[in-house]
Amino acid sequence: MTTRFIASFFVVIFFARTTRAQEHLVHTPWQLDGAAERIENIRKGEVQLAFVLDGKPLEDKASIDLELVRHEFNFGVSMTQASSLSGKAQSIYRNRVKELFNFVTLGFYWAARDEKNDLTGYNRMMRRKVEWAVANDIKIKGHPLLWHESLPKWVVDFQNPVVLEKIIFKRMQDLLLDYPEIEYWDVYNEAVAPFKDHVTPSGVTRWITHKGGIYPAMLELYAFANKTAPNKIYTNNHYHPTDPEFLKLNEYFIEQNVGYQAIGMQAHMQTHDNVFEEQELWDLVSTFTPLGKDIQFTEVTVTSSKLFNNWKDHGAFLEERKASLKKGEKMNLPSLAQKEVYQAAYIKDFYTLLFSHPSVSSITMWNLTDRNAWRGHAAGILDSDMQPKKAFFTLKKLIKDTWSTKLIIELSANEGLAFSGFYGKYKATVTVKDKIYEVGFRHTKENAKPIVLDLSGQ
Repeated sequence: MTTRFIASFFVVIFFARTTRAQEHLVHTPWQLDGAAERIENIRKGEVQLAFVLDGKPLEDKASIDLELVRHEFNFGVSMTQASSLSGKAQSIYRNRVKELFNFVTLGFYWAARDEKNDLTGYNRMMRRKVEWAVANDIKIKGHPLLWHESLPKWVVDFQNPVVLEKIIFKRMQDLLLDYPEIEYWDVYNEAVAPFKDHVTPSGVTRWITHKGGIYPAMLELYAFANKTAPNKIYTNNHYHPTDPEFLKLNEYFIEQNVGYQAIGMQAHMQTHDNVFEEQELWDLVSTFTPLGKDIQFTEVTVTSSKLFNNWKDHGAFLEERKASLKKGEKMNLPSLAQKEVYQAAYIKDFYTLLFSHPSVSSITMWNLTDRNAWRGHAAGILDSDMQPKKAFFTLKKLIKDTWSTKLIIELSANEGLAFSGFYGKYKATVTVKDKIYEVGFRHTKENAKPIVLDLSGQ
């Protein structure tokens, strides 16, 4: 790439981003060329069902009513804000989560889980969250095993990296073994960032320096995680996936055969210059596709409050808000009616494009509700009164209707059933001679043979 081309490229990007402020009040629908066809090809497949009753193929006519109940694709939400809710609000929150999502992120920040404190209450709370998710057939991601932010003060001040390493590994081991139900983990959150200007030096950053820098430190963390719990899905997650250093780090992981399964991309669109445009988003994912890892959109924020022009403006607001919170005063951005329309329309296109990309395996919304939302933005799909916004209904229509499979059919005697459906878990109600049988099955790309459903045990 020539110097002249590089200069021209960044001039174009700068011009595009300075004009974006005019584009984020009303969403211009994305083209989404080929998206519907890609979804049909990569998220659905043919499946054959055979029915058995009393050890023999079903010999009578049958009425079949079946539907997809859980997508294979992970449609997720972070439950990190759930701890701030109680009573009726907590009940509404959980009901909305299980109404729409099949995947949740639970926060295990070191500052919250400080082993120098009595962890009885914390452990009880997290155990209840895990058990609730399992009971509702919701997959879980733990976030994170280690991070340079959200640390107890004693970890920030810790000076001996040799001693801290033992503490770090003990923390990781406890999390991995105490919560065997958690299949997914962010190992080190935002591994590119420990020495960025905005990061406060800490015991964690001093440990990374002691290990020889980010790359060798990450190798040790992933090796320890895989030795402790080898069958998890480990993610390398970053807040700025367009940072060239993030691509380099993942390429290094591939070269070193690091045991990790997914590349995590955050998309906190709280400033105009952080809002992804269609081609930009597609190109970002496609850049990482050759690495052969699943791509998880781990933290997605689409607000219905005002956007800031850039990080400098946003940072000034956050400092002002921080000062207000210290005084016991709330400082949250209000949800705007026009922006709620924008939020719903943007989410529809954002999810559709990513769902149509074969490398993407999950999309996680970072805030379910505007109440106590991160950084004070109206980033939820429920408002501050826990009522659904337009975006909630938009997303529900996509996940539960547009991208769902429901089928009612009458079968003749000795007849099987073949259909094309979205991959995931299904339930089927089979009526034979006025007797009702209920069975379940899982439809995956690996289903090469007919799935035999035995009605006898029903």
